[in-house]
Amino acid sequence: MVKPRHTRLPNWFGARLHSMSGALYLIRLMMVSLIIVKVMMPTQALAQRYIVPFDSVQWQFNQSVDQCVLQSFDPHTGFSVQFVLLAANPLQIKVEKRGVRSLPSSTSFNTTEPVWGISKSYTTTTIEKIQQQGPALVTADGATLLLEDMASGAWFNINAMDFDIYFPTTNFRPALDEFNHCRFGLPPVNFQHARRVELHFQSGAVTLTELQKRTIDDISSLVKRDPKIVKILIDGYTDNSGDSVANLQISKQRGSDVAQWFVENGVSKKMIEIRGHGDRYPKYDNTTEEGRDKNRRVEIRLVRK
Repeated sequence: MVKPRHTRLPNWFGARLHSMSGALYLIRLMMVSLIIVKVMMPTQALAQRYIVPFDSVQWQFNQSVDQCVLQSFDPHTGFSVQFVLLAANPLQIKVEKRGVRSLPSSTSFNTTEPVWGISKSYTTTTIEKIQQQGPALVTADGATLLLEDMASGAWFNINAMDFDIYFPTTNFRPALDEFNHCRFGLPPVNFQHARRVELHFQSGAVTLTELQKRTIDDISSLVKRDPKIVKILIDGYTDNSGDSVANLQISKQRGSDVAQWFVENGVSKKMIEIRGHGDRYPKYDNTTEEGRDKNRRVEIRLVRK
C-alpha cells in the first residue's frame, strides 16, 4: 500500500500572496491542489470499472475430441475469457479483446467477491504471471484455483491500468458441470502430441517394451475417439549396421509388432498401413552411437481427413 505524501508549497507562494488578488490566488491554489491529487492518485484508480450485466453474461461450454473449453464473451467491452483444458496439458486461462493485437503485460487475472458478498466468505486468487501469446494473454499458473473460486460463487476479474472488467458467475454452474464432465473424459494424449511419434529399439530387438506399449495404448484411445483420424502410417527403420536384407526384414517386423498392438487395443486393421525401409532414409547420423540408436525406430503418423 502506498501512503500519501505531504507536499510543501514553495517559498515564492507566500512571498507573492499579498501581491495577488484573492481570485487569482484561489485559482493558483486549486491548480496546485489538482496536480498534487493527480500525483498521489494510485494507478489502480485510473482503471475503468465495468461489470458485465447479470442478464447478459453467458458462460458456455464446448469441446472437441481432445479439448474442453469453458468461456464467456462480453460484446460491450470485447473481452473474452476461456478456461481451456487440452488433453495431457494443464488447465489454462486465455483472455483476449476483440480488435486488439496485444493487452498490457501488467494485466492480472483475479477472482473477487460479488458485489453482494457480505454474509458469505469467498476465497479469492490473484495471478500476475501471465504470458503474451499472439493477441491473447495466457497462463496456467493458478488457473485451477481461480476456477475453484468461481465454482463457489466468486467473480472473474481482468485488471490493468486502464480497465477493470468483472465477469459475474451468474448461470455459471450448468456450463461448469459440462466442463468437468468433459475434463474427466479426455484421452491421455492430444492430437498434436500423438500425430507423429517415434519408438526406438535396441540393436537387433523387435519386441515392444512396456513403455512403448503404453504409448500405443494412449494413441489408440485417441484414435478410437476421433472420427477424423482415418489412417495410421507405420514406418520401420534400422541403422546401417549389418546386412541390408536383414535390416529390411527387422524394420518390417518392428512395424508389424507396433501395428498388432494397435489392433489389440481395438483399432481397425483397415486404418493401418505398414512399411519397412531397412537402413534406407537415415534420419540421424549413423557415424555416431547416438545417431544409430535413434535410427533404429518405428515412426507412427496419424492422418486426419
